[in-house]
Amino acid sequence: MILHYLKIAWRNLLKYRMQTAINVAGLAVGFACFAFANLWMRYEASFDSRYEAADRMYLLYAETAIEAGGLSPHVPYPVSTLLKQEFPEVEAACAFTRYTKADKLELEGQPEVELPSIQLDSCFMNLFGIRVLAGTNDFLYTNGQIALTERTARRLFGTTDVLGRTVTCNDEEVTVCAIVSDLPHSNFSFGFICEGAYFRKWQDVWYNAGFEVVVRLAPGVSPQALEEKFRAYAEQTDDRYRKITGRLRLMPLSEVRQAPFNEERLVSFSYLVLFAAAGGLVILCSLFNHLALFLSRMDIRRRELALRCTCGSSGRGLFAMLTTEYSLLVLLSGFLGFMLVELLQPSFQRLSGVEGNVYGESLLYFLMVLALSLVLLLPFVFRYSSLRPDRSRSGRRLKAMVGLQLFISLLAIFCTVALMKQLNYLQHTDLGWERRNIAAFTFLYPDNAKDEIVDRVRQMPFVSRVLTDYTGLLPEGAVAATSIDWEGKPEGLEIKNMRMACMDDTLASFYGIRLAAGKFIRPNSGRGEIMLNESAVRVMGIANPVGMTVTYRDKRQATVIGVVRDLHITAPTIPIQPTLYVCQTEWIAHDDILLKYHEGAWPELRHRVDSLFAKDYPEVHYRLVNVMDEYNAYLKAEHLLMRLLAFVSTVCILVSAFGIFSMITLSCERRRKEVAIRKVNGARVGDILGLFAREYLLLLAAAAVVAFPVGYVLMKRWLESYVEQTPLSWWLYAVIFLGMALLVALCIGWRVWRAANENPAEVVKRE
Repeated sequence: MILHYLKIAWRNLLKYRMQTAINVAGLAVGFACFAFANLWMRYEASFDSRYEAADRMYLLYAETAIEAGGLSPHVPYPVSTLLKQEFPEVEAACAFTRYTKADKLELEGQPEVELPSIQLDSCFMNLFGIRVLAGTNDFLYTNGQIALTERTARRLFGTTDVLGRTVTCNDEEVTVCAIVSDLPHSNFSFGFICEGAYFRKWQDVWYNAGFEVVVRLAPGVSPQALEEKFRAYAEQTDDRYRKITGRLRLMPLSEVRQAPFNEERLVSFSYLVLFAAAGGLVILCSLFNHLALFLSRMDIRRRELALRCTCGSSGRGLFAMLTTEYSLLVLLSGFLGFMLVELLQPSFQRLSGVEGNVYGESLLYFLMVLALSLVLLLPFVFRYSSLRPDRSRSGRRLKAMVGLQLFISLLAIFCTVALMKQLNYLQHTDLGWERRNIAAFTFLYPDNAKDEIVDRVRQMPFVSRVLTDYTGLLPEGAVAATSIDWEGKPEGLEIKNMRMACMDDTLASFYGIRLAAGKFIRPNSGRGEIMLNESAVRVMGIANPVGMTVTYRDKRQATVIGVVRDLHITAPTIPIQPTLYVCQTEWIAHDDILLKYHEGAWPELRHRVDSLFAKDYPEVHYRLVNVMDEYNAYLKAEHLLMRLLAFVSTVCILVSAFGIFSMITLSCERRRKEVAIRKVNGARVGDILGLFAREYLLLLAAAAVVAFPVGYVLMKRWLESYVEQTPLSWWLYAVIFLGMALLVALCIGWRVWRAANENPAEVVKRE
């Protein structure tokens, strides 16, 4: 019997093959998007979750004005020792330094491989369960020996039997003395361990805050209570180094992946949630579309159902037949969805870094979709299988489902357009400085030939200006933190971590930086003059600071001679930090080279500079950066989300458009006699078109009344995470509504026009 039901179901799907193909494709795409987004979310949320007592492990961080986001995981090495000695709540602690980009390994005759390296001690290995699989632990004590992970050894040599082999690490030959276990799916994963002696020499040095510290708390210890104890300890000690404990905070390892200071974070977790929701909307849109078409066909097939019942079919048999017909489409969608998952899995894994088998969880998500589809279907199947269809209400149900599709489509389009508008705004809005046609390159290892290199770069025909011995705005160079005091400061107001950077009128003119008040510092003006940015003035609560005397770093006194307009040099989600600017002579000398080039000359500049160093200065290490590209890197997550949402929105629109077209087709089939009688009674083609158009345009208007406020609330909340926000103007709603109205009109017009032009006599005779 089941084969009979499948045959009937297949014939009915083929009878409406265009609608079937669109629904199957829509469900498959929605399922694939939903599955990939949920897999990615689970992957992001499971970092560092596989260790023993992982729920009691925390990364130390401190609030700071120096780093973007106001948080820094960098502390001095001795902090780890201090915590173990002074705080019994800390069961274990380890310090380490990890480099994600700078280190390269090279075998003779092979291209160099860039791998993350780490410097650590035995405390880290014990805390994270890293085992020495072969060799000795000499890499912990000497600089000339390194330890490779199993994965790195196989990547370089094709085997783990590599003890005693030599590799070139950052132009120095080192010996492999050990193979250690990998640290998979961790925020602190690495390819090799190096420079043990160099690392250990910082054990008692407090002035180098270049280390990260992970602690494991004793069972039952509250991290909030321990942070309070840190602050109490800092108030009781007289040692200025130990006072750093007052700024320490604890972050669970499960939250480190999404921390603002984590440079390896690919995309915000909230964006993945939004993408998963978009995939879910596509699934709902396709399900509602299929359900609406299914119910519409049931009204047309009511005679067929009655005849089957007369010929002996039971209500249970009709129920099984209708359920099989409906479920077959979902199963076909699932099959196509798994094909999409298989085809897109390599690209998805390259993009997200997600590892492992994705099919088990994908199957679970498909079963969820199947269950949802059956929940939507069963109430209607019960009614039709009992041959008691409520025809008075079926039309309202169909309209409600079409309205839901239009609502989902309008919501998806609005969110995508708002996202695109915000991205365009961020790329072209005034950030307070010029970032177009500017490049910067730094000598990682300064060479005596610097002046000669600068002259040769200056002579390139497409270079219009060269500036040396300054720190560029992007990539951001060295900054410092300073306290600030002034006469008349309100009691209780304390500013300890204001950013401190270099700025004078030469650098300002290069970047097109503007003043809000006063004047710029002159080059080589010496100490005694400073500038503040607008954010600093607001924090200080002063209307006009120009001319006032302030005390800042190491009790230095200076006069404020100008207020600089705020500069957006960090990610657009990070507020501008209060900044104090000093002259060049009071700042650290840098070997950065900043240059302006002609419009469109970046590819040629890149090629010429690379050729210059490769041919004449191969021993000099440098990094060339396009400032515009550097800023756009802050928006990589938004660009990714925009592409994903644009694709999902397109699928939603197609499903809704073909759904409306199919509904109109079936409606015309059902109402052919009505249309014929209206024509006999004098109705014109335009009148009949208007009748159908009003019905669906009213549905569109009702959907817009709900979708636009919901979209506004969602996108306004999302936009609030940005310092600079694009306005959601009225024309945005008008354009989206008119575009959808045009699409609905196109879907309606052709099919209704054909029905309205049929010969009424022929229609009545066929009926």
